[in-house]
Amino acid sequence: MKMRRHRVFLLCTVGLCVISFLHYYKALHYVSLLRELTAPYPNIKSFIMVTGFFWKEKATPLSSASPEEGPPPVLRPSETRHRAQEGTVGMGAGVELNMAGEPRAPQPWVRPEEPQHKDPDPEKEDMKLIMWQPSVVRQAVDLVRSNAPSVVMKKQEPQHASTPDPIMLLGDLHKRHFILPEDSTPYFVRTKAGARCFRQGTEIVPPRDDGAGKGKPTVAGALHRNILQVAEDSNARAKLVEDSSPTRVKPKRGKRLVKCVCRSGWHGPYCGVPTMVYHSNLPTKERLTPRDKPRRVINAININHEFDLLHARFHELADAVDLFLVCESNFTAYGERRPLSFLHLLLNGTYDYMRHKILYVFLDHFPEGGRQDGWIADDYLRTFLTRNGMGRVRGARPDDVFLINDADEIPAREGILFLKLFDGWTEPFAIHMRKSLYGFFWKQLGSLEVVSGCTVGMLKEVYENDGIRLRRREYYTMPNFRKYENDTGHILVQWSIGSPFHFAGWHCSWCFTPEGIHFKLVSAQNGDFPRWGDYEDKRDLNYIRELIRTGGWFDGSVQEYPPTDPKEHMYAPKYMLDNYENYRYLLENPYVKQPALSGG
Repeated sequence: MKMRRHRVFLLCTVGLCVISFLHYYKALHYVSLLRELTAPYPNIKSFIMVTGFFWKEKATPLSSASPEEGPPPVLRPSETRHRAQEGTVGMGAGVELNMAGEPRAPQPWVRPEEPQHKDPDPEKEDMKLIMWQPSVVRQAVDLVRSNAPSVVMKKQEPQHASTPDPIMLLGDLHKRHFILPEDSTPYFVRTKAGARCFRQGTEIVPPRDDGAGKGKPTVAGALHRNILQVAEDSNARAKLVEDSSPTRVKPKRGKRLVKCVCRSGWHGPYCGVPTMVYHSNLPTKERLTPRDKPRRVINAININHEFDLLHARFHELADAVDLFLVCESNFTAYGERRPLSFLHLLLNGTYDYMRHKILYVFLDHFPEGGRQDGWIADDYLRTFLTRNGMGRVRGARPDDVFLINDADEIPAREGILFLKLFDGWTEPFAIHMRKSLYGFFWKQLGSLEVVSGCTVGMLKEVYENDGIRLRRREYYTMPNFRKYENDTGHILVQWSIGSPFHFAGWHCSWCFTPEGIHFKLVSAQNGDFPRWGDYEDKRDLNYIRELIRTGGWFDGSVQEYPPTDPKEHMYAPKYMLDNYENYRYLLENPYVKQPALSGG
């Protein structure tokens, strides 16, 4: 009987110990010490850290996971000299002191260290990788590097951020409102025969120069040649009605003799339906009609350091989008402080060609719980972008278009123009995008289908101005879903622009230089596991270069890629192809094996 009691007591004690251990492990899981301990690549440094943590009497306290505290403490020069005399190794004036028992949090703005090789092997040098990198491409990363030392020197106090006060740079830029202007561009024209045609999609046939000896042109010939553009206004329409030319034949009632002649890639009676919509799953293709007043299109994105892709987006959508909402935060998705690099480029004139269409959204805080659960931070970026940005837009109508993308998702111009100019499509809509990795040269099979947009009315009434709800495909579970259908008379049916074989945009994942990929690794949110930025060997620049060369992934796998050619349709955005040298590192695999020199 006593033995049974002892067993029960022992089991209860063990159970309490296990529960206590799990509780403390969960609480401390996101502290850098335990991340180091649970990493699959433990080393002797981890053992020293463990012994110092449990046995050293005056152990250095663990760094807090709170995002408000910023990077680890920085010592003043006087403090560094004082501690050096006491036996602590100083790192010099204004340089952070990395304590033995305290692993330093990753700092994305610091230049990654190149591995040191003391005795290079001549045979391996022959196989060294070469990269073609234009100076323009590296400008964004170099900007972050060049700012890092001065930032650390200015902010010596541990309780302050390691970046300059963003309010000093912003002024009221992040509080300004934007009034959506009307789009008065004449997208459609009327032919002299009376057909209404989309300018870009219509084939314009110039009149032929008939010889003097030939007779008068026939009626059919006149109708064929008279596809001339006439301004679509009331005066032109009146003139067309009064036209009584002998060569013009009145069409029979109920029968249309004249139609638009479509160029390759355009379809429909108005030549305004692009191939990516023509081959889509849109259920209302037969009921599409051109609008008299174009919609305005609002494109919302969060920006980190995808500056080259941002240039491509602005040029691709310059005449299709009326407003770009660009959100930047002084926190990474991981919760560490970061400089406002896009703001710097915006103020120094880099994006002046599109400045009149940019509304800057500044996220100056990190969401509660985002450090422990990275998906909270990831979702909150889109929620804040949409609610803050749309709250500052004036003059938007319920039938205007709202489009939200990640910075590495670039929609094609033709599909967005269709949404702008035609009535009859349903909502919400997704976009089929061409998938690629590290550059457009590693094309992945299939397409990436992302729910990307709806009307401003649906965004407000159904999604409550929350962009992340739009991306989740769950509109039919929203409480106001049926009410919006009844109020508008629209049947909400999701459809997708494009198809797996007819792309309507580009998704270029991890498309950076090796330094840019390093930045992305250490900035990534703490929820998409495994978090490769936690492993030192994955952050090695030579390792990253090899991944780009082979198309491999961080887990060691290499997938199958179909052959690609920069001349193929929808290979990359037109602006990149037109500026091939500046974007060569994304259009061609930048790494080749240097051929060994043959002996003379």
